[in-house]
Amino acid sequence: MIEAIVHWRYAAIFFTAGALCCALALLAVAWLGIPGVDRIAGNTVQRLAKNSAAPIAGQFGNKAVDLVFAAFTLHLLGATDYGQYAVAVIAWLYLKTLSDFGLSILVTREAARSPERSGELIGSTTLLRFVVLVALVPIATGYAIGGLHLFHLSRASAVAIGLLTLSILPGTYTEAVNSVFNAWERMELPAALNVLTNLVRAGLGLAALSLGFGVVGLAAVALAATTVSTAAFHVALRHLAVRPMWRLKWQQARWLLEVSWPLLLNSLLLNVFFRADEFVIQAAQGDRALGVYDAAYKFINTLLLVPAYFTLAAFPILSRYASADHGRLVDSYRLAVKFMMIIAWPLTLVTMAVAPILINLLGGRAFLPDSAVALRILIWFLPMSYVNAITQYLLIAVDRQRAVTGAFTLGVVFNLGANVLLVPRYSFYAAAAVTVATEVVLLIPLVRAVDSALGDLRLIGAVFRPAIAGAAMGVAVVVAWRLGPLPAAALGVLVYVPALFAAGAIGRREARIALALLGRSGAPAG
Repeated sequence: MIEAIVHWRYAAIFFTAGALCCALALLAVAWLGIPGVDRIAGNTVQRLAKNSAAPIAGQFGNKAVDLVFAAFTLHLLGATDYGQYAVAVIAWLYLKTLSDFGLSILVTREAARSPERSGELIGSTTLLRFVVLVALVPIATGYAIGGLHLFHLSRASAVAIGLLTLSILPGTYTEAVNSVFNAWERMELPAALNVLTNLVRAGLGLAALSLGFGVVGLAAVALAATTVSTAAFHVALRHLAVRPMWRLKWQQARWLLEVSWPLLLNSLLLNVFFRADEFVIQAAQGDRALGVYDAAYKFINTLLLVPAYFTLAAFPILSRYASADHGRLVDSYRLAVKFMMIIAWPLTLVTMAVAPILINLLGGRAFLPDSAVALRILIWFLPMSYVNAITQYLLIAVDRQRAVTGAFTLGVVFNLGANVLLVPRYSFYAAAAVTVATEVVLLIPLVRAVDSALGDLRLIGAVFRPAIAGAAMGVAVVVAWRLGPLPAAALGVLVYVPALFAAGAIGRREARIALALLGRSGAPAG
């Protein structure tokens, strides 16, 4: 049915018109802002909730659009062609990470501490990103050309890599502006802009697919959507009364590079950890195997939104506590770990139960059972990943980013070695299992680094009590399995909620936090 809809001869006009309407809405929202949203809520808990809920809600909206778009893409391109586009996206991810040079996190930290420097930070870091990107172009070109002969890289993948590399150029300015919005705790407007940008990309992408432009067309659409997004973010700066200062002196560039390179290394190692296995799969097993594996990652990427935006919202608060209030810093971290674990367990177990249903809805029977099995293995990395996410941001807040670098280096060495050894024999099943094992390897040095920096944080309760509730949910799912995956998952969730109270994962302290969220009297202020 999807093929019939997309190849309707008027589909391209329809999707293009929709994308243009979304582009106009994007610019309008950037100019007008979001009326009725306060700059900062009344206390720390309210600020954290607002600044994590808005981006998370926006990104879940994005992922809903992504999943619908992916369903069309997977059905139209098939596993092999989709694998060709996936390898281009991975190459783009590495180039984007390198050109960012850790400056996004640095800008957020520095602008949170000194808001008056926001304009200077936007201009100088954008210019520095331009310089780094220009230096990376020969590397990207070498991979695209050399891959045609060495790694069976398709011509379409090579062209897509070139177009996606160009899209990084306007995106560098967008990243700088977005970092300042994060630092000012005004995350709701960028969230709305990102949703509209994604609608533009999806509309143009479907138009390109309906016209038969395939992999190259999707890459060209990414370039166009990024350019429109950059214009919108520039317009949105008016709401902060910030003007970029386009200067980059040598001393300033040297300071930025010296301070940000550990952050770059951390980001690069994180991306190597998560996506290097796809390079190995493509080289050892081909485009189809990569397409099947990447289809499972569509759901994994959605579930990673929660820690990504929760930690992003918590980071400015942790940065201030790191320099002013050690007690609150420790207490906030412990509560954040518990919150991450409470969310992670039901997501893990529900995904285990309904993985074949999810894959069938997304890609169809052509991706079953392989993608579902990969998803069921991959999902077990989630609880540890959630803890690792908040832990690395805590270490950055206390200027211990080099400890994060050491942990990620260890994780990457293990991950690459295991993938190179196992993927040629066991394909993407091995890659999924190695991803889970790497989270364990990463968790140990990160927690030890936090203990060294802040003292014994007594995290056992924060981790163990939600795990008990998760075990109770797992038993309920197994007992009810004969009823079918969906009823079993629903019963598991019903068991999980009271199990949290019974295990002591939710108590009086969490009730006080809920009161603070509601702004009730007697709640702790921020």
